[in-house]
Amino acid sequence: MKLVKSIKYLNKILDRYRSDGFKIHLTPTMGALHGGHLKLVKESKKIKSIVVVSIFVNPTQFGPKEDYKNYPRTLKNDLKVLKKYGVDIVFIPIKKQILSHKTKYNCPQFAIEKRLCGKSRPKYFPGVKNIVLKLFDIVQPDTAFFGEKDYQQYLVIKKMTESLKLNTRIICVKTVRDRNGLPLSSRNNYLSGQEFKIAIKINKLLKKLPPLIRTKLKINKILNHTKKVLIDHGVDKIDYLTVLNDDLSIRKKISDKSRIFIAAKIGNTRLIDNIKI
Repeated sequence: MKLVKSIKYLNKILDRYRSDGFKIHLTPTMGALHGGHLKLVKESKKIKSIVVVSIFVNPTQFGPKEDYKNYPRTLKNDLKVLKKYGVDIVFIPIKKQILSHKTKYNCPQFAIEKRLCGKSRPKYFPGVKNIVLKLFDIVQPDTAFFGEKDYQQYLVIKKMTESLKLNTRIICVKTVRDRNGLPLSSRNNYLSGQEFKIAIKINKLLKKLPPLIRTKLKINKILNHTKKVLIDHGVDKIDYLTVLNDDLSIRKKISDKSRIFIAAKIGNTRLIDNIKI
């Protein structure tokens, strides 16, 4: 496994692999790796390729009162795990280099950025696109892998890639959950024992909603009742609990292309999830 920090050196290595006929697969991460990240790595290793994992805690996607400074950084363990999983290259860009890297593209904006997480985190998607586009420009991956848990992020990156006509295929990998059904997330590390129990209740209630919603009766009443139950169970704030089509358009009717989306805050920890109906 090669550990690379220089953009110039990374390009030199990848050019050699391409000349030998290898495809390049990229999994962008902010580190603090868990089973969800490793599922992305497993998927990227299924065909003959060079597997690149980037680790960069992106300051441009955090708002002024968010957790950039406290975001978990576990580089030593991350590298140990990635080596075990047979990753070829770990790219840990030098902060100054990646932030100053220029691409030829003007990053487009999309209406879906203003929904869900984009409403309460206005810096998030512009910041994510900013760094992911730089990574795509540097690595020139044939395929990039993103998790279904961050479904809105996956969709924004996919639309950006299509809009700019980039030669990168975007793959969405199914959410990995713990034995309690809680989606794996680096921010789960923030939860106290009691807060973790509350987080588990979010998933349990979420799983009960699809059969109720499929009845198509009083969906808003069902969602409002669920919000109340979550607050009663100890959730501090519901950012959103809603049903949208899987392209994030407003639902006109419930179908197998509908999803339930939730963002909730427990203490200082914001958790997100989504499930198909």
